[in-house]
Amino acid sequence: MSTPLVAALRESCGYLRDDGYHQTAQLMTMAADEIERLNRRAHASESDNQAHATSRRPAEHLSRPRQPALLMEP
Repeated sequence: MSTPLVAALRESCGYLRDDGYHQTAQLMTMAADEIERLNRRAHASESDNQAHATSRRPAEHLSRPRQPALLMEP
């Protein structure tokens, strides 16, 4: 999944290389790659969290502690 920032970084690289800024273009490509990697990781984490949330049992199914017996006064 590409974001507008990633697309802009990749599109700018060609212009930078043409003007002699090869290292800057390479760094921008690496930055775009890293952003995409982090986006994939974040989406995978969100998917895992949603899967865990739907597999949990609702709290109403938990057993309730017993109420203490009422003491009768003599």
